Amino acid sequence: MRICVLTMKEDAYGRRIVENICQRGFAHWIHWLHEFEPPSAGFLDDPEEHLPKNLPQCDLILSLGLPSDLQYALPILAKKMRAKAVIAPIDNSNWIPPGLRGQIEKELAEIGVASAFPKPFCALEETGNPYIAMFAEHFGRPNLGIKVEEGIIREVQVRRGCPCGSTWFIAEKLIGVEVSRQRIRDEIAKAHHAYPCLASMTMDLELGDTVLHKSQYLIREAVEEAIEASFQ
Repeated sequence: MRICVLTMKEDAYGRRIVENICQRGFAHWIHWLHEFEPPSAGFLDDPEEHLPKNLPQCDLILSLGLPSDLQYALPILAKKMRAKAVIAPIDNSNWIPPGLRGQIEKELAEIGVASAFPKPFCALEETGNPYIAMFAEHFGRPNLGIKVEEGIIREVQVRRGCPCGSTWFIAEKLIGVEVSRQRIRDEIAKAHHAYPCLASMTMDLELGDTVLHKSQYLIREAVEEAIEASFQ
């Protein structure tokens, strides 16, 4: 699979995700990476004039933390790059408001490009598109295997982790922790903030909560499900 990554220059969000993908053994997926400068005032008047030249072909575009003006250009980029799919995570509600998401999704569908807009990125799950599914098999909604002995977590296997890498960090912090609902939740919250999660703390009207809190709920659910499964 050939992934083309779009991110902002000197932005920790995109850099962390790319580094984690490479660290987990999938560096060969990264076909091309482009770091945008902040868009100029006239970007929306003629977006093609401001896009990178000599674009490569790819299977999947990852749009990581672009402001809304640049997200607007995703259908143009997908067409030029002959992409089969686009993943544009929404870890900040300002990146892709609901109206813009619907517009981008529609324009991509019209040119035969599948899309996913997980909010947050760690909510991504497999879809009917093979390229999104291939990525989501390894990165997205956390899925864990946990071994418990004598009421203590002895082993945590990350089957699928958050693209930013926080799942692996949290997994390490859970080793040796007593299986108590409150103790587990406290340890998850502490590790989640220590990593730290880069999702927004601004209230999201669709979620009825912050995107960061949603991210923490997802890893909490994954841990609790894995612990329950360990007793079956």
